[in-house]
Amino acid sequence: MDDEAQQITGSAQDGNQRAEAIRSLGLLDDEDSADFDELAAYAAEACEAPIGLVTLVGHDRQWAKGAFGTEQRLFGMDESICSHGLSGEDFLEVEDCASDPRTATNPLVISAPGVRYYGGAIIKLNGTLPVGALCVLDHRPRRLDADKKRLLTVLARQLSRRMELRRAIQTQEILAREVDHRVKNSLQMVTSLVRIQRAQAQSEETRAALAETGTRLAAISAVHAELHKASAHSDVALDIFLPDIGASLGRTLPDGVDLTTEICAITVPSQIAASIALVLNEAVANAAKHAFAEGAPGSIRVKLTQEQNSGVLVIADDGRGLEYDDAGQGLGEQIIDASANRIGGTVERDAEDGFTLTLRFPLQG
Repeated sequence: MDDEAQQITGSAQDGNQRAEAIRSLGLLDDEDSADFDELAAYAAEACEAPIGLVTLVGHDRQWAKGAFGTEQRLFGMDESICSHGLSGEDFLEVEDCASDPRTATNPLVISAPGVRYYGGAIIKLNGTLPVGALCVLDHRPRRLDADKKRLLTVLARQLSRRMELRRAIQTQEILAREVDHRVKNSLQMVTSLVRIQRAQAQSEETRAALAETGTRLAAISAVHAELHKASAHSDVALDIFLPDIGASLGRTLPDGVDLTTEICAITVPSQIAASIALVLNEAVANAAKHAFAEGAPGSIRVKLTQEQNSGVLVIADDGRGLEYDDAGQGLGEQIIDASANRIGGTVERDAEDGFTLTLRFPLQG
């Protein structure tokens, strides 16, 4: 293979590598370009240029993710000046595009009003793979001073870091969805096995125990589903999350027993939200099992308030009080205490009038 053929092959490989890297960033399908537009505008204004662009250069086209001074967002490779800088240093400057052989026939240069100046800092992922540029363009030949070139170069590095962070977050979200899918499938499988064992059990005591286990698994599945729905990231809005959990739990209550929620707006890390959900789940399950005589009506009230730097979750029923308290010292109570301890919370129980459980917990982990 001669040198020219090797150069063409290498260029194609570089273009394909860039295109794959750009695709992995997820920027081309994202319509939100406001932040990139602001950076393009800042670069243009700082350099006193009429046009600023944040470009991404694939193997057959160039996109302007950020733009100032032009409505054009998509460029053919014959219009791309940024591509000439991808194999060079960190900064490409063309002082007069009309007289430079690389750009003299570029449609942007020969059509009115004509681009005559180009200055672009290369955007490199991981400091090595060039994928585009932060550039300014002008309609007259000129030259940028060293300070303005350095400004564009620093901004381009910040852009690359932002793009890398975005890609890392997307990867984390993909992994989280995969884990969520596997957990959901595992819970469904275990629930099915418990149901089969319950149907085959010989003693009433075993069937009752397996029925309670099945109920707990169903509630945990609901908690898992709502937690995943409430937050794809690290924080969960409890005023959205807990009412959904309450609605799911309400469907498991005996006829005539109602559950109401009054939740203030508090946002907490997801691990705190998960523990609160488990406490709520177990407290409601205990109330459903022990608080009310068979067929008796009743109510369970869930209230969340904030006291300084702590949250206070109160779960109260109007059931049998002391009798319920004595009957409820089992696995559910142990789960409640363990969940509270996990997040540095405390639990108080009051069985004087019905039964009230109060969880106090920090708002940060």
